[in-house]
Amino acid sequence: MTSDITIMSTNLNKNILKNYPDYSIIGGEFTNNDLLKYSKVIFYEVLNNKKEEEIKELFSFLKEHHIAFINVTNNEEQVLLTDYLIIYDKEKILIEGSTLEVLKQEKLLKRLGIALPFMVELSLLLQDYGLIKDIYLDYKSLEDALWN
Repeated sequence: MTSDITIMSTNLNKNILKNYPDYSIIGGEFTNNDLLKYSKVIFYEVLNNKKEEEIKELFSFLKEHHIAFINVTNNEEQVLLTDYLIIYDKEKILIEGSTLEVLKQEKLLKRLGIALPFMVELSLLLQDYGLIKDIYLDYKSLEDALWN
């Protein structure tokens, strides 16, 4: 398994965390220096109010210092910031794998009430119309694929 993971669920609760006993749970305010004392951390919905750039910087810092992390969130846009995605339902893993492979399970995710990140949903719609072949995670890449 990878060192950067996102966990999503339609019914998030802290019971999920019991599956990761060797991770330290980070709650409330923290600094990057606070995280240096850990080798594995879980962010349980504490990143939901942070901007995407702040989260990217945090995740880069963690990777640079070889700190494994799990981001537990219900924010579908945040799943694009990690390489591995686990979808829980009622404390049971329904699907897990590389983030893009899991997001391709569009029908299952929609049945669970989990929305796709906007760029993934747009990419899938454009694929249906035969306009693109790949899934794009940012506007610039999608624009380049459409117009070049």
